[in-house]
Amino acid sequence: MSDVNLQTRGRHLLSLAGTIRRYEEALTKATGERFNLFDILHVGHYEVRTHSPMLAELLNPKGSHGQGAVFLERFLTELEIDDFDAESAKVDTEVSIRELGRLDIVIIDGKRRSIFIENKIYAGLQENQLGRYHEDKPEAHLLFLTLYNDDPADWATNPAYKIESFNKVFQKVSYKTNIVRWLEACRKEAATAPGVREAITQYIHLIKRLTQQNTSTRMNQEIINAVTQDQSGETYLAYANLRNVNWEIRKAIVAKLDEQLQPIAQELGLEMVDKLSGNGDKDEECLLTTPDLKAQNLKFGFGCGVSDYRDCFIGFASIDHDQESPLNSQIDRLFRAEFSQAQFSLDPPNKYWPASAYWIQRRNWNDDTMAAILSGDFAKELKELIKSLSDIATKALKGQGEGGSPSSDRP
Repeated sequence: MSDVNLQTRGRHLLSLAGTIRRYEEALTKATGERFNLFDILHVGHYEVRTHSPMLAELLNPKGSHGQGAVFLERFLTELEIDDFDAESAKVDTEVSIRELGRLDIVIIDGKRRSIFIENKIYAGLQENQLGRYHEDKPEAHLLFLTLYNDDPADWATNPAYKIESFNKVFQKVSYKTNIVRWLEACRKEAATAPGVREAITQYIHLIKRLTQQNTSTRMNQEIINAVTQDQSGETYLAYANLRNVNWEIRKAIVAKLDEQLQPIAQELGLEMVDKLSGNGDKDEECLLTTPDLKAQNLKFGFGCGVSDYRDCFIGFASIDHDQESPLNSQIDRLFRAEFSQAQFSLDPPNKYWPASAYWIQRRNWNDDTMAAILSGDFAKELKELIKSLSDIATKALKGQGEGGSPSSDRP
């Protein structure tokens, strides 16, 4: 099979996908699918304020959805839990377990059988948190819910997770697969309750956006048809080539972002001291500084705390982590005043990042982010953020030069 044939069929698949995408975009606008209350209110990233209450309400047999225990029954079916009575169950959130911590969701049936759900969208676990919950109630089903079916951070090193009784009741659950499948089953059950059905639909769209899933069923099916109807197998091989080059494409796109940021740094009189590698590594960062700011042991910019460009944050970083900058307090105050809006989630200062915040809109770099890099729109967004950070640095340096104490301006 010639490379020419593969290239031709690959171009055909790309052309087909582009045509369907344009159609889907027009349909999405016409149907108002992009109108999502979770996104509009900037609450889609909150574990405690959004996801746990939403899940708990749907799981509650006495919930305001009015569908009884059917949603909980579908949840138990999805996770293959058969020793639990849905009809008699009670659901609570933020439940304190003595001095061990607070469980995000607790479900207890009439026979006192329990399901503990530890819900982690972005935040990490406390040390041995799951092990302590199991030790307190060994027979409880212990569900660790994350976006992508992640392991607990200390999975490889914590001996509590090796105990046979722990593994009998422990189960990893993902929003990407388990929760989406469950919600789609719930939506079918709520066919005659339009308010509930539409709320579930909006929540499904939110989760698919958070987990970077293509929501276009039509596009998926058309591509499946194009691949499977060609009995020669050439279209499949072309598809496989396109699939295999995915990471190289993303790396090339990130390299373009580095190129786009260089003239921005020059225009603003900044030195780029750290670039994105394009490998999607944990803690990949793009940081800038000035001679005056460098003398104060500080640089600023953005980075991603989790691999594959997830947990994107902005802020000020220390150059030497073991030396505290005299500007830290001033920078922290000015940063919090500037970035306390809903589209940012402020983080406590630490010796690595004296001032930082998660960038909610771009927290996880999905396909829309990659497209925005190619169009130049992402660089424009970053330019405004970099200008704001640069202004904060200028104000802090000016305050120090005028003899002000970094902490004297704190309210």
